[in-house]
Amino acid sequence: MRGSCVCSVLCWLFYSLTATANPFVQKVERASPGQRIRLILNYFDTCQAVIDHPSYAFRTLNAIRSIGQKTDDEQLLRYVQYLKDTYPKHHNRSHADNAALFLGVGQRAEEANDTQIAAVCRHFAGQYYFLNEEYGKAFEHLLAANRAFRELGYGRIPEISRYLYELAFNYYYFKEYEKVIGLLTEAARRPAFNSNLAIQTYNTLGLAHASRFYTLKNRHDGSRAETDLLKARAVAVLHRDSLWIGIIQRSLADLYVNRGQWAAALQAYQSDYRLGLRFGSKRHYFPHVAALNMAAMFWHLSKPDSCLYYLNRSRRLYRLNKKNPDFGSNLNDEYYLRAYYDVSRQYYHALNNQSQAYRFADSLLRIKDRLNERYDLEQVALAEKKLLMEKHQSEIKIIEGEKNAGRTVFWIAGTACALMALLFYRLYRLSRIKHHQEKVINAEKEKSFRLEKQIISDELERARTDLAFFVANLAEKNALIDVITAKLEAISSPGEPSEQRQFLEAQQNLVNSSLLTNDDWAEFRRRFERVHPSFFVQLRNQYADLSPAEERLLALAKLNMDTHQMSRMLGVAPDSIRKTKYRLRKKLGLDGTSPLSSLLKEA
Repeated sequence: MRGSCVCSVLCWLFYSLTATANPFVQKVERASPGQRIRLILNYFDTCQAVIDHPSYAFRTLNAIRSIGQKTDDEQLLRYVQYLKDTYPKHHNRSHADNAALFLGVGQRAEEANDTQIAAVCRHFAGQYYFLNEEYGKAFEHLLAANRAFRELGYGRIPEISRYLYELAFNYYYFKEYEKVIGLLTEAARRPAFNSNLAIQTYNTLGLAHASRFYTLKNRHDGSRAETDLLKARAVAVLHRDSLWIGIIQRSLADLYVNRGQWAAALQAYQSDYRLGLRFGSKRHYFPHVAALNMAAMFWHLSKPDSCLYYLNRSRRLYRLNKKNPDFGSNLNDEYYLRAYYDVSRQYYHALNNQSQAYRFADSLLRIKDRLNERYDLEQVALAEKKLLMEKHQSEIKIIEGEKNAGRTVFWIAGTACALMALLFYRLYRLSRIKHHQEKVINAEKEKSFRLEKQIISDELERARTDLAFFVANLAEKNALIDVITAKLEAISSPGEPSEQRQFLEAQQNLVNSSLLTNDDWAEFRRRFERVHPSFFVQLRNQYADLSPAEERLLALAKLNMDTHQMSRMLGVAPDSIRKTKYRLRKKLGLDGTSPLSSLLKEA
């Protein structure tokens, strides 16, 4: 008896000394009850010593439990036990294993009538399912947890801003901006979980409003986006977080660009650029994107010298970043290069340096093709994930409805009349559920059909734009050849007959040179068939003996090119084009009412 008392005293002294020696434990002891919960949850998520050393982690938890016992803080004691039960999440486990761990802990909390901890566990189970890309299960548990938090009262959950933010961010992934705005507006009213989450709450809220503004062009959304981003920047400045200040400045600048506020956008990009230069060397990441954005702004402000300076700076900083093995992703590289080629193309085109402009335009076309293909794949994948999530939620609702119906049937054991009445009610309910299920399925099919139709429409529009851009580039080459030809004609002819012959031959070769080389024709045909997929097939089906040269002429005629343009494109004389058209009419037996007749008109 005496020995056990001595042991108890020694244990008490040990944990008291631990609490006294650990600054974090002292900070918890001085905090208010709500702050204590936020402090320990944040500490056990971010402190590497806690994650790497279980013995240290449990000593700290025991010291905090002593504080809870001493202050009668029953909520603190429950969260200490929760952190002990879920500590295995730190040990190289899969997302599915961690989801199962939290569901198990939550089940025990529910059996002990601890609704709050049960809801917290269900929230984190949903988060791990989301990380495991099981989106249906993720939202099932996340939404159930949020319902429990609402029933308990958001004000009774000290760390509620975190749970609201995480649910909102998951909706942001699926571009459900209305839900994002509602959840984050509520989160902003609550005490921040930590400084980083306080910044992110306003930043994500601003980005959600900005995304709606870019899509719907609603001025109210644009103003709200600016207000929220400015709040995010103020919080970042308060906490001296230079990284977040730079990120938010870039978001503000993008918003100003979409609103046509070039001077404000330039100022924001300059701030992002200066912060990147100041702190980039420490992270081995230099502000090449900010420099490119500044070049674009100077172009819009008609300052070509500054535009060229920052274009060159951007390229040099990009090359410095490429030397860093941890630099970016391939997708970010391609987005950067697309913007770089576009600004460079505009700059050199304005300077009338057509060869450089054409080179950048060609690079821009190629990278746009790659990004368009990737964008289409990502949109289809996102739509499939969303459909799976909504299907899972529909199935859960049906199962819950069937459970409710089953419980209703269980109580139909009274009189015969009551049994019959409830039986008819049951049949009615089942028919309604089936009808509802069919409506959900039909709605999902309709959504899928609309999405596929939109993707096809967008692809056709991009194909038309690509073809028009390709033809415009050929027209620029045509104009360039005209300029060179004019310059050759302006040069005085040489004196010797042999030199005159060579001069005239060179001039004639240039005039008759073909813009559509074999490689160019293959690229032209690929783009042409994306816009007119059945054109060549129908020609071959109706006129099997057409030559490749005749097919080329008909394709150019389809684009309303005149005889002069065709002769330059195909590298033959205009008279040859007219003769070919005449022979084609005879060969194909066309009259004035034939659909092909309009393509072979004289011009």
